[in-house]
Amino acid sequence: MTAVKSLPVYSCGHVHLIDAYERADDHSQTLSWAATTLPCSKCCREGLMSLDLSPQVYVNLQQLSPGMAAFVIEVSEVVQPLDGVLDLTGYSRRAPSKDELHPGGDAFDVPCAVWRKEYWFANETEPMHVIALLRHLKQEMRWLETYLPAGERAVHFADFVPPNN
Repeated sequence: MTAVKSLPVYSCGHVHLIDAYERADDHSQTLSWAATTLPCSKCCREGLMSLDLSPQVYVNLQQLSPGMAAFVIEVSEVVQPLDGVLDLTGYSRRAPSKDELHPGGDAFDVPCAVWRKEYWFANETEPMHVIALLRHLKQEMRWLETYLPAGERAVHFADFVPPNN
């Protein structure tokens, strides 16, 4: 990790906390810089709380084709500005997945659409590379949980969006 020369400044005027930024891994720092055109995580979290929303994150492994699998992240109950943060960091709106073999399709006007991101890999990928990808994903979850009112309690591994969401 390189020395901090400047910190991200968000549209709300807040500066990323130096101690949190220095503790963050490179991937989380990159995500922080990507979201500077929007309010900071604290303002986003407070906005969601004022709307009585509690977005939840579901991380799972899915078989997406005969030779490919993916770690999939799905975020429910998303409104502004969290949707902007997700959009800027590679998420897209989709229907929620049903299980490991039935990924969500196009969102269209589905009222329970989620924001989804996929990290694909071939089924025959070396285990050490899959573990590295999983670490990368966990780093992203540590960054994302700072935007959520429930924090790390809102991140669910090996689970899917409940059907009633």
